[in-house]
Amino acid sequence: MKHIWIIGIVALLFSSCNSFLKEYSQDLARVENIGDLDELLGGDAYYPAGYVEFGRSSITLHATPFNHFVHFMSDELKQNDRTDNGRSDAGYYGYFTWQRQVGINDKETDVAREDGSWNQVYDYINVTNMILAELEETEAENSNEEKAKIRIEGETHFLRALYYFTLVNLYAEPYSPEKASTTSGVPVKLTSFVEDKEYVNASVAEVYAQILEDLDRAVECLGQSERKSLYRADINAAYLLLSRVYLYMQDYKNARKYAQLVIDAKPALFDLKGASNQGNVLDDKNPEVIFSMGGDLLTYYIYGSDRDDAQNPYYVSDELAAAFDNPDDLRKTVYLKETDYGYCYQKIYWGRAHTGAYCRVSDNYLFRTAEAYLNLAEAAAFDNDEAKAREMLGQLQAKRFSTAPVISESGEELIRLIQQERQRELCLEGHRWYDMRRYTVLPEGKGKWNRTVSHTYTQFSSDYYDPVPIRTRVFELEPDDKAFTLAFPKEVLDFQSTLGANRRPDRKPVFDEELEPDEDDDDWDW
Repeated sequence: MKHIWIIGIVALLFSSCNSFLKEYSQDLARVENIGDLDELLGGDAYYPAGYVEFGRSSITLHATPFNHFVHFMSDELKQNDRTDNGRSDAGYYGYFTWQRQVGINDKETDVAREDGSWNQVYDYINVTNMILAELEETEAENSNEEKAKIRIEGETHFLRALYYFTLVNLYAEPYSPEKASTTSGVPVKLTSFVEDKEYVNASVAEVYAQILEDLDRAVECLGQSERKSLYRADINAAYLLLSRVYLYMQDYKNARKYAQLVIDAKPALFDLKGASNQGNVLDDKNPEVIFSMGGDLLTYYIYGSDRDDAQNPYYVSDELAAAFDNPDDLRKTVYLKETDYGYCYQKIYWGRAHTGAYCRVSDNYLFRTAEAYLNLAEAAAFDNDEAKAREMLGQLQAKRFSTAPVISESGEELIRLIQQERQRELCLEGHRWYDMRRYTVLPEGKGKWNRTVSHTYTQFSSDYYDPVPIRTRVFELEPDDKAFTLAFPKEVLDFQSTLGANRRPDRKPVFDEELEPDEDDDDWDW
């Protein structure tokens, strides 16, 4: 058997000068057996549980948020512009206002590194490559090890598919069946060793083909395996991801097929009629939860259960709050919390009241059965099976409304209703930005994205102490805006010019106002 000696050496992807990956500093000197590979998989290929720990006199941030910025680019959040806001969280300014340089500060005087997420994802991809390479040379010593080997291979293919799916939906244009083969995607690397070469982008079609190949193998392996835990992928997670991938590809027959397999295996939906209005309904005991990875750091920005609501840096947007327009929709009081200052998020929550603990499910990579119902409804509507679409939507709404509405919509009205249900049901779970993107390539009259999103950003004199608003800007994201695709990080292009530039346009405000200080305001001393 070939040993993996120093992970940091193998993990270098491009060159000793610069790489898409950060060097590993983990103390993993060698892999000897199947058990070691399973440990490597669980510790270095899955994203760790990032969370905020509230002590008696301190707040500790555990792990870096993974693609946390997708929440801020969508139409789900609005900034708190109150003068008694405890902090403005300017670190998300570039994402919240769709800047070409997402690392730019709100004064637009400095740009932080922008390759953190890119490097993170390729780090994990390279670990999956190493595990798959090592599995080929690892002999199982008994039947239990053979079963574990098959499961490890399945989980690893699932993760590699998930990571490439993330990358191509951040840094490449949305999948359009007519243009995918000629649309530039992202680099695809499947080898575990360092390659001294310049990388180029695979097409979007090629990236998706690799994702499907990985998921097909994941299904083959995980179909022979028992689920290890909620935090490790199983066959239902692979089925659900396949239904999502095919939905993004507008391959509605396959999207239906895999969504139905999820529902056949896990049909249960949590009934909100028995839920408390205290929120926190999504946890590891919820029967809908299939798989969870990462943490729940979003609540650090917009939770509203145990702190002064006036100090929340962000609130649920007016658009999202207004989407819950039916008074019988129980989600508005279970998923959201109305305060004097705006709506807070309480669907998943873990704050000061849980000192020393952490949330049991994530706000980004959370796979649950409700998505399968929505995927099947949408795919059926596009596949000319509106009766099935209404059936799936009705089954979901029966568990979400005190009295479920009668669904009689047809044609584009039905598609729009399904899109609205996704907005409500999957709110702030990391889906909305990707949904907005893929709607831009739908046909006219078939749910194509046609809205301009507006974000208002107020700059403060201080992030923490006696903040005073000094400038307000309004930015807009238009229906076919190029800003739906992130630019490749400058740090990557500086060393990999062969990738080309998928540059976002420069973003200027449509409204920009310098605020005058109140002469009676003693805090205006910055």
